[in-house]
Amino acid sequence: MMEDSDTDQPTAEGPPPDAVVEARETMIGAFERSAEIYGVKRSYGRLYGVLYFAEEPLSLDTLAARSEYAKSTVSTAMSDLQRYHMVTRRSLPGEGKKAFYEAETDFWQIFRAFLNNEVRREIETMTGALEAAIDSLEDVEDERAERDRRKLRELKQVYERSDRIVGLFNSQSMDRIVSALERLR
Repeated sequence: MMEDSDTDQPTAEGPPPDAVVEARETMIGAFERSAEIYGVKRSYGRLYGVLYFAEEPLSLDTLAARSEYAKSTVSTAMSDLQRYHMVTRRSLPGEGKKAFYEAETDFWQIFRAFLNNEVRREIETMTGALEAAIDSLEDVEDERAERDRRKLRELKQVYERSDRIVGLFNSQSMDRIVSALERLR
C-alpha cells in the first residue's frame, strides 16, 4: 500500500512542497491547542491532525510511527476520539482484523453527534434527577422546600429548553441554522 501524505510522508508524487508541510503543521499545532482547550491531551489533537490530512485511513502502527507516540498512547487516543465522534474505525479489504482510522472532517457532524450523544445524556440525567427532587419536596410545607422547588423548576425549564435546542440543531443543516440566526439580528 502506498503511503499517503500527512505532513511529510512520500507519495507517488514525491514529498509535499515545504509550504504544504508548513501549513499542515500549523493546523496540527492548532488542533493540539484546541484539544487542550477542551481538556484533553495535546496528543489527541496531533493524532487527529495527522488523520485529518491523511488521504486514506491509517493503522495504529502508521499513526504511532508518524506521531512518534507509543502505540498504546495512539490506541487510547483513537478510542477516545471515536467516543468524541472525531474519528471512525474501519477495516480494509485484505487487511484482516487490523484496525484503520480516518478523521471525520465534517465539523458540523462532529458537533451534532456530540450534542445528540453527550449533551442529551446530561440533559436526561439532570431532568430525571430534577423530577425526582421536585417530587420529593412536593408535600413538604416549609419555606426552604418552597424555595428549593422554585429553583429546581427553573432549572428543569432550562434543561427542557436545552433539549429543544439540541433537537433543533440535530434536525437542521448548519446553513439553515446560520440563516435563521442571521434573520434574528
